[in-house]
Amino acid sequence: MSEGKKIPKTVLKSLMQYCHEQSKETGTSTAEIFRDFLELMRKYADYFFKEPWPEKLEVQYELSEEDYEFIDKGENYADKVDRLTAACLRKNISMEGLDLQGFVGYLDFHGRVACGDCVVSEATWLREQIVKMEQARKEVEEAVKAGCASPTDSEMHAYYNSPEVIRDDKMRRVNLRFFEEHGRAKGKSCTVSNWSKCPYGEESGLLLRDGRLVKAIWRLVEWYNDHWNRSQFSTPSGDSVKWYHYDEPGIIDVTSYDDIIKALEDGRMKKIAEEHERYEKEYEA
Repeated sequence: MSEGKKIPKTVLKSLMQYCHEQSKETGTSTAEIFRDFLELMRKYADYFFKEPWPEKLEVQYELSEEDYEFIDKGENYADKVDRLTAACLRKNISMEGLDLQGFVGYLDFHGRVACGDCVVSEATWLREQIVKMEQARKEVEEAVKAGCASPTDSEMHAYYNSPEVIRDDKMRRVNLRFFEEHGRAKGKSCTVSNWSKCPYGEESGLLLRDGRLVKAIWRLVEWYNDHWNRSQFSTPSGDSVKWYHYDEPGIIDVTSYDDIIKALEDGRMKKIAEEHERYEKEYEA
């Protein structure tokens, strides 16, 4: 690196330590990972070395507007991930050295934040919950039919067959189908929930775009369910009562995928959105 475009020598030891830890996790040599970091600095030198390194590190929890603009200029997914890495590294360097914990924390935090609109991880969780519920229900049903149900089994049998739990179970399945069909989650799974480690790489942009829309719609469905369908577990009180419509005719069937799709087309979902907007405005004030 040319004069004026160097990192403090105190940084190298910590960076090498990080590369060594990454080597054990990935199987890539420490030297290769370290070389990639140096190449990253060279590649984005105009951004990375734009300002002198501070004497001491000032804790900053947010990336700046300049940082986000730099990341958004990435030509593709891989380039944007490299730019995020460079931005998080730059934020944690001072003349005292590299705050390794801060760098790792920044990279993980901003990767998770960037992943927020994707629904693949939620679809993965929903599939697991559906399987668990099916298994638990089956075990209780078998115990009741065999005549060997314990008091707990009997209580759980009544619980699983209560209207609200049946509705929630059906709604969970509709939620999954909606995310799969319209949020691009069909056939996909994810447990990392971190954009910078997305298993679908270049497709992450489309996952975020479509996920953002389906999440917004599903939040309306959940809000409607809370405010139109009576719950045995909670009772509204005070000024909030006026936002609950338990004894009014329903607008959508939250247990029907087809009805929710139809509601998006015939204006019923718009009616719910308008009520939700009035609700939000009152509580914002």
